[in-house]
Amino acid sequence: MRIEEAIQRLDRYTAAPGTTESVKIRQRFSTILQEVKYKNFPPEKLAPLEHKLDIMFKDINLEGNNGDEQLQAHLKNLVKFLRTDFGLVPEGYCAMLGMRVGLAAGFILLLLLFFYTESSFKYYSPLGGLLMGVMIGSACDRREKMKGKTLLTRMV
Repeated sequence: MRIEEAIQRLDRYTAAPGTTESVKIRQRFSTILQEVKYKNFPPEKLAPLEHKLDIMFKDINLEGNNGDEQLQAHLKNLVKFLRTDFGLVPEGYCAMLGMRVGLAAGFILLLLLFFYTESSFKYYSPLGGLLMGVMIGSACDRREKMKGKTLLTRMV
């Protein structure tokens, strides 16, 4: 399935009545495909993506009750595919990843400091890890954006 066909199919069902969450999922999926389309990749590089779209849309029923759950799962798979094969990451991806890693490191440091020191500053270690992770992740996001490797769609 060509990217344009997938966008048209998603847009056709976005206009159909449904919950606001299902409309948001369909619009997000369509927006990501439009961004990939306008990145001007060569046709031979887009062939695996079009094959993946064939597989995704072959068995999905967008009108059914569980179509939204299937589409959400396919959206996550598509973003993972774009990240691994094309090097495209959603906007804020590195900051979110840095925040998670920094918070986990802060809690581990809190546990270590809790048993080995009596300082009251040890309780600020998760916050410090969180802030450090967000700063490093934001710098990574800016670098990826300058390279043109970001999708402007937020995945929150």
